[in-house]
Amino acid sequence: MDSAGYTPHAAQMSFADDVIRGYAKAADALIEQYDAVPSAAIYATVRGHFPAAPARALDVGTGNGRDAAWLIELGYDVCAVDPVPAFVAKAKVRVPGAQVAQDCLPALGTVQGPFDLILVNAVWQHVDRNVRATALARLAKLLRRGGRLILSLRHGPGHVERPVASIDPAETVDQARRVGLTVLDQRTTTSLQSGNFVAGVTWTWLVLANTTELGSADGVPVRTG
Repeated sequence: MDSAGYTPHAAQMSFADDVIRGYAKAADALIEQYDAVPSAAIYATVRGHFPAAPARALDVGTGNGRDAAWLIELGYDVCAVDPVPAFVAKAKVRVPGAQVAQDCLPALGTVQGPFDLILVNAVWQHVDRNVRATALARLAKLLRRGGRLILSLRHGPGHVERPVASIDPAETVDQARRVGLTVLDQRTTTSLQSGNFVAGVTWTWLVLANTTELGSADGVPVRTG
């Protein structure tokens, strides 16, 4: 049972386990592949919504630590998590300045908030539809008032050994609003990876905010320039 009181069914656990096994099997190749496109290019369409550094950031599904390393360079205090042991080991070596742990949605049991910025990139398609509302509730709880959650939603085919579940952006927005998150921006982009581009993969980027007291003294300033 996770922190929200939800007990996943066996089929949901199987989906998550299949995803983790698939990534673990391909870890060596993926560790190199993830650096083919730089973080600055990946997040270019939503970069203007990042809180001004210094601030505290959480990178969910850090992979080889690419985005965590970039966030450190930008001046953030970084916590990074991933469910794949090989990725966690690589990220710990690559980003010694970050707190790196083996963990995943929906529980994120090792993570202590609050955060000014949370990145959940190329992860949501691997979260079973039946636990996505629970996962969003957990992320909202970890987000500081005025903080930003950057969520990317993948549309299109996935690797046969790393199963993906379809995503409805409207459903995701509705779930986010139900847990107190406000949509600040929504954009659609094509894939920056050549193979995925050819396969017709696209992404919906959501910028979500905890706007309970946006603009107040304890709010999070957004970067300018």
